[in-house]
Amino acid sequence: MNTISKYVQYLRQIHILSSNILKQRFTINQKHQFSTNTNSTFLYVSSSFKTMRHLSNTISQSGLSNIDTTNDILITSIKNAKQTSDVIQMLRLHNTAMSAPQHLQALNSLFLLQKSNRTKLSKEELIRSPEFTAMCRKIQNYSRNLELNDVMNSVKCLSYLGVSVNSNIMQMLLQLISKMINDMSLQQITFLHFLLKELSSCPLVDALKLALPIVFETQVQYKLEDNLYWQVEFLNYIAKHRLSQETYDFVMSRIIRNIDQISPKIVQSLLLCLYYKHYSTEKYIDIINRCLQYYMNHLEYIADISDLDAILSRMINKYSTDSELFYNEQFINTVMEFLMKKEDSFEVLAFILKKLNRIGYVHRELLDYMTNKLTSKHDILENIKFGVLLSYIAACANANYVPSGFEELKPLILTRLNIQKDVLELPWLVATFDLAVLGCWSEELLERVFSRDFLYGFLKRSDNIHDHIMLLKLYQASKTLYPGGYKGSYPPQEIIEKSIDIYQHNINDFPLKAALEHGLGGSDYVLTGVRSKLGHFIDHLVVMRPGGYPVAIKNEIKDDKSLLLENIVDGSDNLVIGILLYKPNSYVINLNCLRGPYMLTNKTIESLGVTVLPISMDVWDGLIDYEKIPYIMRELKSKADLNLITE
Repeated sequence: MNTISKYVQYLRQIHILSSNILKQRFTINQKHQFSTNTNSTFLYVSSSFKTMRHLSNTISQSGLSNIDTTNDILITSIKNAKQTSDVIQMLRLHNTAMSAPQHLQALNSLFLLQKSNRTKLSKEELIRSPEFTAMCRKIQNYSRNLELNDVMNSVKCLSYLGVSVNSNIMQMLLQLISKMINDMSLQQITFLHFLLKELSSCPLVDALKLALPIVFETQVQYKLEDNLYWQVEFLNYIAKHRLSQETYDFVMSRIIRNIDQISPKIVQSLLLCLYYKHYSTEKYIDIINRCLQYYMNHLEYIADISDLDAILSRMINKYSTDSELFYNEQFINTVMEFLMKKEDSFEVLAFILKKLNRIGYVHRELLDYMTNKLTSKHDILENIKFGVLLSYIAACANANYVPSGFEELKPLILTRLNIQKDVLELPWLVATFDLAVLGCWSEELLERVFSRDFLYGFLKRSDNIHDHIMLLKLYQASKTLYPGGYKGSYPPQEIIEKSIDIYQHNINDFPLKAALEHGLGGSDYVLTGVRSKLGHFIDHLVVMRPGGYPVAIKNEIKDDKSLLLENIVDGSDNLVIGILLYKPNSYVINLNCLRGPYMLTNKTIESLGVTVLPISMDVWDGLIDYEKIPYIMRELKSKADLNLITE
């Protein structure tokens, strides 16, 4: 309450200050025409703000308080006006004799007519007209006797029409609102806050913006009505204005009581509130999943692409920053199938894929569907934006999946990329790397991204660790996997050395080491932390002779810390197995396989004569200690047996 008192005191001070200013202005301007500052631009409330339109309508369908106007012929005429000029004409004829309800109706009608483009006047011409000025003077005179809804509606209308927040009438109305702040309903608070966002900054506006969330938080405990729609709208207000977790939980407790009343109109808003990043909502995961199931069941009736994008974005962010619990595979699968069924454009699908690439989600049927779009209509590929094409390529690379028909697209993709070859700001390294994952090589692209000029420009930013690692992996791939051997130039050696240092920096944790040594018979059979000339880093190296028996590694090899992989692999019949421990984000989230970029690394290592055994850190950490040795030995035996069968 101390904080609230401070704001109330602040509002009073603002009120006194503004009153003095108004008195001075009135003394100076009482013989002059009322003027308004039209330099301030007020944006029309977009149709996407459905909630705020609903809030606005709660004031009343006409925008005014419930006043008995049945027998008022003038009000009826104003309501039925077809053009703003009709209202202006009535003001011209009757202004001096009009009552407060009639003037308020005139303002509201001007707002509605201007909003629906039933006017020949611009906003500036309208508010500069003498009739509008006289109407504002009258409303200002009545203002102290107006009800709160009428005051708020007047602010809404005036702000839309472009009347300056610093004008006499707006300042007077805002002062009245500041006096009524503690008497507002929760709906009025949320609607007023929305209105204030459209107003330019001034002391009264800024003070109200600060005070409203505090008043809301104080009053929500005893003013919250038992209506699920409004409860969700208030939860949205709480989340947007970062009110306390306690207030959030209080409203959620009421929502849970009424969750059986969920409807298509409500479910999307509730899901977005539950995915807000500033609140701990893991305890509501059952409610979230229930809402998602409801959403899936009504997908065809309530979803458009912007709705789906909003929910997917929030879900992915919440999963990435808070907990794996927020990932719902069934929902994402359903959305992908829905998008294919709707036959959305290639651009829309690529936009969604870009988000899903972040968490390693793969939907091969969607990639087939998109590839078919490109092969059946080549003009799509010719005309799509670079970023859209890059999202598609990245999705295929992430999946380590070459869709049917992709081979046909390779030359077309390279031709399309070549059109913008001189635009150095585009992510050429990413595009070239993803194409390499898919086995699509271009000497021209490699020459471009390996050039000194490109790399020194591209890597000059401070946050470039990921870029260095990607460059190193592309360098390794071009050295080992390029068909027929890459004949072009390579990156400057100093850049490659820096990339290797970044990639191998502070790797000193080896969770598999103890289990491997125990299972194989001692430390003589395991070589840890092996590097290659190309900059690879292998957690452990094990040598096995035919029959699956481990071979002790010579002491001179184990003791030589500078010895590289190429010096260890000999031409014998022994099988050299490189064991790599991969973090959870290295894997496709919905399939039991590595993501494409990590598979590319494995291929480059195997090209050096080493059989790669990838181990999932997620699986390893989930094992009980006594399960770890048998597990790693089974994996080694399986890899050795598979290699024997392959040979």
